[in-house]
Amino acid sequence: MAPHPSQSGAPSLSSACTVSIAKGSCGPYSKYASITGTTSATSIGNNVWNPISGWKQTLYAVSPGDWSVTANMPAGNTAVVSYPSLGANYGQVSGNAEPLSDFSSVYSSFSENMNATSATSAWAAYDIWLGPSSGSTWKNEVMIQHDFANNGPCTAAASATFGGSGGVPVQKWNLCTFGSELVWKLTGANEQSGTVDILAMLNWLVAHRYLARDTGLFSIGYGWEICSTGGQNENFKISSFSITAKY
Repeated sequence: MAPHPSQSGAPSLSSACTVSIAKGSCGPYSKYASITGTTSATSIGNNVWNPISGWKQTLYAVSPGDWSVTANMPAGNTAVVSYPSLGANYGQVSGNAEPLSDFSSVYSSFSENMNATSATSAWAAYDIWLGPSSGSTWKNEVMIQHDFANNGPCTAAASATFGGSGGVPVQKWNLCTFGSELVWKLTGANEQSGTVDILAMLNWLVAHRYLARDTGLFSIGYGWEICSTGGQNENFKISSFSITAKY
């Protein structure tokens, strides 16, 4: 059998930044025009926040729309080891969350590839941090997950359909709860490229009392939660990314 592309360990981009330490980062990227409305420049983190014996991960980055990680996580591991991701900040510089009511729209588009094998356990996801708009600390975490490899099942607490404007396709999403964490999971086929209506998904949570009425936005992250690559190198790649936030 020919080697899977993810086994080469060599990213396809010509990297301007390379880091292999657990908390290493690239950036900030102050001139990346495809992320708008932020209060500070976007950075990309290797973010191995739960290191286990045998982990290896290297981040290669040119910009928030052109970066990858080569990860090697032990076979059979089921706990999340890392969340290599970009971070777009909306309220942390001012010290308070930006009220959701201040936004008229928040759309985001992505194109990614995990190069998953049968041994991969990982998923592509937004990780959104929120809190009271009168406060300076986060209280709520919301994820939007759309591309899965050996992702565990969950019992949906609710379902909702979003899309139809801003270039967002009409799609059904299941809402799962893991303690205080709220997770939107795309139903049907996995999606490696697309557009999501982040504001509509957050406002639905407010309207249905999963989030408080005064909820504000601190930051939007995007990347992969990685548990296992089967003990071999696997390349996770972002080919394009944008967030268009309008007030």
